[in-house]
Amino acid sequence: MSELTLTLSQPAQLGDRARKDFVLSTLEYVPGSVVRGAFAAAWLARHGVSAPGTPQREEFLNLFEGGVRFGSLLREGTEFMSLAVAGHKYDPTDACDYVDYDRAMGDEPPSHCPCRDCESPLEQLKGLHGGRPDVRRRTSTAIGESGVAVDRTLFTRETLQAGQVFRGTIVADENLRAILAGLGPVRIGGRRTTHGLAQVSIRDGGPPPTAQRRPDGMLVVRLRSPGIFTDACGRPASHPSAEELEEVLGVPARVVKSWTRWEQAGGWHAASGLPKPQELAVCAGSTFLIHPERTVDDSALVKLGARGLGLRRHEGFGDLAPPPVLRQGRTARETEARRIRELTDSAAPLRRIQTHPRAWQKMLELMTAHAAGDTGATEALRRLGSGHPDADVCAAMDFFLGLPPRDAARVAEVLGR
Repeated sequence: MSELTLTLSQPAQLGDRARKDFVLSTLEYVPGSVVRGAFAAAWLARHGVSAPGTPQREEFLNLFEGGVRFGSLLREGTEFMSLAVAGHKYDPTDACDYVDYDRAMGDEPPSHCPCRDCESPLEQLKGLHGGRPDVRRRTSTAIGESGVAVDRTLFTRETLQAGQVFRGTIVADENLRAILAGLGPVRIGGRRTTHGLAQVSIRDGGPPPTAQRRPDGMLVVRLRSPGIFTDACGRPASHPSAEELEEVLGVPARVVKSWTRWEQAGGWHAASGLPKPQELAVCAGSTFLIHPERTVDDSALVKLGARGLGLRRHEGFGDLAPPPVLRQGRTARETEARRIRELTDSAAPLRRIQTHPRAWQKMLELMTAHAAGDTGATEALRRLGSGHPDADVCAAMDFFLGLPPRDAARVAEVLGR
């Protein structure tokens, strides 16, 4: 898998569905279908329309008709909330024991918060969470075909402001990835003569998000983009079929529970100048609880994450999302604080390396860089630990280097206080 980053050099307007209040709204993320269309337009601008049977035609088909799967691009720290999550309708208090409940993982939320200081009703969460992007609203007069302003006709246009960064995944082999990287910069959204210019960066990434295992062996699959599913007769379905799940997981499996919402998925095909067919799809955030008859191999879950689910996957549909980040209540905060204290206690012998304040500060910088993925810092810490005469320090260093990145960052922060 590769990580794709688009940095807006110009404002961008990503058309949302039509509204009756004369507002041209914009999406707050970049759908995979928009990413695919932007790269396809850049390829056509460079090579033109190629004749069938030519090498250029084959390259185009490999890039945009199945050889690459384009995922949605989101701003850092944002994600579509799983529809299986129920949370407070109103802001929780510090006294609330629990804030969000993940029903896909077995939580059973009450109708209202049991905290007497809150008692907020609990409802299904939905939409993009983690903060809104920088959006500009501009109201102007509509211009007629003659180039003159139309009397008493105002409309408002929303645009994503320049300078914002959107990240996501693409699944492609090394050759196709190199071709895509060479096509940048690209233009996304509408009004491409003056809007939508974006710089492109593609680099190696970790494995794509995939199904989440439950302790009872069930799998939880969440969507980052709309999913298009059909039954055996070709009619729209609200979940993936048992046949598709068995094909990708390698064991018989079926959806036993789902949390979904319907929406219409369409778009515009720029190459032909025609609208794309309207599909009935389940929205981003849809979640499925899957019962496999046997244990699913890790390799099959990796394949599922790279493949996605449903139809039109190469256009950006059926992209999988990671587990949701739940807001922590008092119980979760206290549990997390105890866990971090235990981790910090195990790494505490590292403080014995503190021979000089500057040397300790340098080590803390290395620990923070290691948590951020700096392999050079990791090797420096490993050498420092292996060469220390104190066995407890060596063991503490091995423990720290084995922590997940997020936990390593928290431990480094606590040690540095």
